[in-house]
Amino acid sequence: MNRKFSLFQSHLDLAHKIWSQIVHSRCVVIDATCGNGHDANVLASLKPLKLYCLDIQDKALEATAKKLEGCSCEAVLLKQCHSTFPAEIQSGSVSLIVYNLGYLPGSDKSVTTRVQTTLDSLTQAIDLMRPGGVISITCYPGHDEGAREEQALIEWGRKLDPKDWCLSVHQFENRHKSPSVLFIQKNTLSE
Repeated sequence: MNRKFSLFQSHLDLAHKIWSQIVHSRCVVIDATCGNGHDANVLASLKPLKLYCLDIQDKALEATAKKLEGCSCEAVLLKQCHSTFPAEIQSGSVSLIVYNLGYLPGSDKSVTTRVQTTLDSLTQAIDLMRPGGVISITCYPGHDEGAREEQALIEWGRKLDPKDWCLSVHQFENRHKSPSVLFIQKNTLSE
């Protein structure tokens, strides 16, 4: 028997619902770890003004380019680590940054995001966010580096000033080692 739940089936259902509330036609969004292009495809369907897609693997960029064929937004695909962002992206200009951490499904599992590069990325990401903007991070604690990464990111997020940032963590507590989604939103009243 296939059971369905009315609010969301997976962590991505919740993420997509939040993304759809953030992205509009004047937005700049970033898929910081584009992988097989599934998130980039969802983001492009929300019709942002500009979509940046980053990944270190050619296979990931090729898959993402294929998913984005015919999209109506300006998509920029860049072969680079998520630890840095393109210099052309201005501070305070980004509405949404999406991270789907871990390794590229169907590829070499030793090539994975790492705690330090992800923390380096988030340190830069918070400067790029516009008021009301969201950083969406999917973590996979089912493998060792993923578990370390999830814990480090939650600890990092807890140190953000609550006057300026809101951190929310979603995880299915009754699903063993299930993915988690962290949402970090910049206060709309920040100066």
